[in-house]
Amino acid sequence: MIEEKSAILPPEILARATPRTGLIRQWYMVGVLAVIYILNYIDRGALNLILNPIREDLHISDVQVSLLIGLSFAALYSFLCIPAGYLADIMSRRVLLSSAIFFWSIMATVCGFAGNYWQLFAGRVGLGVGEAALPPTAYSLLRDGVKPAHRARAFSIYHLGTGLGTAFGALIGGTLFALGTHGAFADWPVIGSLKPWQLVIAIPGIGGMLGALLVLSIREPARASATAADTTTFAELFHYIGQHWRLYLPLFLSIVFGPMAVSAWGAWLPAAIGRLWGLPTPEIGHMLGLIAIAALPFNAPFIGYCMDRVAQGGARRDRSIWVAIAIGLAQLVPAMILLLAPSTTLMWTSYGFTMLLTNATGVAGTMALAQVTPSHLMGKVTSFYFLIANLLGLASGPTVVALVASAFFSGRLAIVDAMMLCFPLLTLGNVVCLGLFARQLRRSRQGGAVGGAA
Repeated sequence: MIEEKSAILPPEILARATPRTGLIRQWYMVGVLAVIYILNYIDRGALNLILNPIREDLHISDVQVSLLIGLSFAALYSFLCIPAGYLADIMSRRVLLSSAIFFWSIMATVCGFAGNYWQLFAGRVGLGVGEAALPPTAYSLLRDGVKPAHRARAFSIYHLGTGLGTAFGALIGGTLFALGTHGAFADWPVIGSLKPWQLVIAIPGIGGMLGALLVLSIREPARASATAADTTTFAELFHYIGQHWRLYLPLFLSIVFGPMAVSAWGAWLPAAIGRLWGLPTPEIGHMLGLIAIAALPFNAPFIGYCMDRVAQGGARRDRSIWVAIAIGLAQLVPAMILLLAPSTTLMWTSYGFTMLLTNATGVAGTMALAQVTPSHLMGKVTSFYFLIANLLGLASGPTVVALVASAFFSGRLAIVDAMMLCFPLLTLGNVVCLGLFARQLRRSRQGGAVGGAA
C-alpha cells in the first residue's frame, strides 16, 4: 500500500524546527519554484505571441513555425531530462537549478539575435538544453520538501508557472513589440538594431538571470531516502515501473495526450486570434496577459484545495484525479466558444473562463507521479516523465495542428479549424487515460500492490 510518511525531515532536524518554521520554509520554497517556472515559460509565451510576425519576416510556412515552437526546443530538452534527473538525485538541487537558469537565460537572449530561421532554430535547441534541468529538480524538491497533505496545493501553485509565465510573456512581449515598432530602442547599444519580434525574445532573457540567484535562497530539503538516492540506477527505476506497469502505463499515456492538447491549443492561440479578428500583436499580448494574470491566482488555490479536500489527507488520491478530470472536461466549453465567438467581448470572456479551469489534469498527473514513486527514484522518474511529455506531447502538438490544417483545411483560418478538431480529441484521450489510472490506483491501494511512495 502507498504509505504517507509522517515526516519530511529527519528527527534531529525536526527537533530544532518548530512546525511554523517548517511550513514557512515549505511554502517559501514552493513560491520560489513557482517564480522560476514563470521565468521558464515567459520565453514560450512571448514566442507564441509573435508567430505571425516571425512567419512573415522569415518567409516560412505554418509547419516550419510549428517545428520552431515544438521540435527545436523539445528535442534535446526531452533527452537531457534523463541525465538531469540522475543529477537531481545525487547532487545539490539548488546548485543544479541555479546553473541551469543562468544558462537558459543566456540562450534566450541569444535567440533574440537570430537573423534567419535556422539560427533561431539552433538558439531554441540551446534553450531546451538549459531548461531540461528544471522539471526533475523542482519535482524532487517538491516531493521531499512538502508535506503529503499539502501536495495538491503545492503542485497547483507550482503549475501556475505555465499559465502565468505564458501570460507575462504575452504581456511583456506585447509591450516590447509596440515599443520596438515605435523605435523606442533605436538609440540603445547592442539591441538598437533588433526588429520588434527580436526584442520580444532577447530582453526577457536578460532579466531571467536574476532567477539563478533567487533559487539559492531556498533551503535544500532532506531526502526521504538519502542513501538510496546515491546508489539507485535507471535500471532500478524501470524495474519498479515494470512491477507497477498497470499504474504507470495509463499515467504515461495521459502525459502524451495532455501536453499535446495544451500545446496544440496554446501555442497557436495568439496567431489564431490575429487571423480571426485582425487584431494587432500588442493588443493580443496585452489582453491575453492581463486576463490570465487576473484569473490564474484564483485557479491554483481552488483546484488544489478541491483535490486535497476530497483526498482525505492523502488516503484517497484517486478522488483527486476524478476532480481534475471533471475540471478538464469543463474547460472544453469556454475553449471552444473562444474560437467560435461572434464578438471579441465574448472571445475574451471565454478565455478568462478557460484560464480559471486550466492546469487541473496537469496537476493531477504530476501529483500522481509523486504519489506512486519512492523518493529516491523521484528525480529519475520525473526526467523520464518529461522525456515522454515533451518529445511526444509538447513538441508534436503544434505540428499536429499544422499538419491537420494543411491536409484537411484551407485558407487563412485553416489553423483555427484544425485547433477546433484537435483540442477536444486530445483532451478526451487525456482524461480517459487519467480515469484508467485513477481506477487502477484505487485497486492497488485496496490490494496493497504498491509500496514505498509517500
